[in-house]
Amino acid sequence: MNEHLQIRATTGADVEKLVHLSAATGMFKPLEIETLREIFADYFRDGSCPDHHARTLVTAEGVVGFVYFAPAPMTDRTWYLYWIVVAKEVQGRGYGRKLLQHTEDEIRRLGGRVLFIETSGMPHYNRTREFYGRQGYDQEAVLRDYYARGDDMIVFRKVLDGDPS
Repeated sequence: MNEHLQIRATTGADVEKLVHLSAATGMFKPLEIETLREIFADYFRDGSCPDHHARTLVTAEGVVGFVYFAPAPMTDRTWYLYWIVVAKEVQGRGYGRKLLQHTEDEIRRLGGRVLFIETSGMPHYNRTREFYGRQGYDQEAVLRDYYARGDDMIVFRKVLDGDPS
């Protein structure tokens, strides 16, 4: 793995690169990419998302990934991972694992109890779901036909505070 790895706060200057590398993975629909733009616009608007966190992964190759996470409203220390993306050309190098570990550590530092991740049940997401399993996430639920007919939502869960209840 690249020794020159940094995970830092995402800046407004990162947004176009992050949107482009997300689209280039081929994993996201055009509507999802447009939603990502809107999420970043909200994130950088004068404190409108104070509890949300965006982190960018930088290597010697430049910006190669990011993660976006936030607490779930009206819950007791429950968090959601909304986006985790690694550039297609550098996938398989452990960068996703580093981003996810950073996210879990940050959520623990902030007193988080549990982290949920939602993803698609479509076949081209098999590697994504396997990745979450390898990182210690349990498949918690399947919401059939959630995104579209034949496209289930798969929900993963990981306890972060050591209390399995």
